[in-house]
Amino acid sequence: MSKVNCIDISTFQKNIDFKKVKSAGIKAVIIRAGYGRESSQKDNEFETHYKNAKAAGLKVGAYWYSYADGVADAKKEASACLECIKGKKFDLPVYYDLEDGSMTSLGKSTLTSIAKTFCEEIKKGGYNSGVYANLNWFNNYLDYNALKKLYSVWLAQYNATNDKDCDIWQNSSTGKISGVNGSVDTNIIYNEKIFDESKPSNPSVPSPAISKPDVFYKVKADGKWLPEVKNLNDFAGIASKTITDIAVKVSKGSVKYRVHINGGGWLPYVTGYNEKDPVNGYAGNVKAIDAVEIYYSTPSDLVKSTGYLKAKYRVSPLNGEYYSYQYDNEKLNGQDGYAGTFGKSIDKLQIILE
Repeated sequence: MSKVNCIDISTFQKNIDFKKVKSAGIKAVIIRAGYGRESSQKDNEFETHYKNAKAAGLKVGAYWYSYADGVADAKKEASACLECIKGKKFDLPVYYDLEDGSMTSLGKSTLTSIAKTFCEEIKKGGYNSGVYANLNWFNNYLDYNALKKLYSVWLAQYNATNDKDCDIWQNSSTGKISGVNGSVDTNIIYNEKIFDESKPSNPSVPSPAISKPDVFYKVKADGKWLPEVKNLNDFAGIASKTITDIAVKVSKGSVKYRVHINGGGWLPYVTGYNEKDPVNGYAGNVKAIDAVEIYYSTPSDLVKSTGYLKAKYRVSPLNGEYYSYQYDNEKLNGQDGYAGTFGKSIDKLQIILE
């Protein structure tokens, strides 16, 4: 078996002699930055551990413990994490620690979305990201294959061998390492490329922006098609004039969309963008629309650079304020699966990919 070359630590390990740790053959240390959705939950030993590990010449990574109850909460946790690690330089990814039993009832799909959301937010902050979980979680509560394609994987399995391919294997929670008082988690780093791919980050120096696809859309109101709108540069529609037809397209990837007729039902999905094609060029039938559903599909080559994107969109009722943004056709975490309210015609539409 490969030799232990990494430990992970938190507030439970104090007064570590990192020079002794390095002399014991340890190459890297992963430090808990904190937990939860508030920056006030920063690990009270993080700053000390970070400073002393760096001074000893060890490679350093970080992790953030989660108890998120949904995708929106995962964003809050990522924001709290980024606040706590601001200005720090890491040699390994920032890992999302998923193991809290309170989360398992959310199901595999939601938990995987939570993991992706956190990791993507961390990447936006200028750091590489990864997912930490035990074998049970990777088998039953997370889409291991989907996550492994996108992020670094850190597997916890206290066994003679690891049963899943991973970049880092946490093989014990009772390790004894010179320089650390008491027991400590020990790890074996299998993929040395995580050092090369996780070049020291400095969020104060912005990384080149990754260009997201643009979304273009237009609506028919007051009996005529109105000018095209790009992203959130404006809104499509005329205040107090009912929207009767909608057309949507994207610069990369694909989009499908449909509308709900006030006093009627949902019309079929369409994918085209042609006001002269009433079958697949736009959604509508010249009757008042009261709800819209839009779904974006991210192409595989784009996933590698931006992660999965969603259609983020909202509408406003006649002479009213905008409803909350909706994401694709999601129905979790307060989402309705569409934008609008049945029985209330709409007069404005905004869309962007996020």
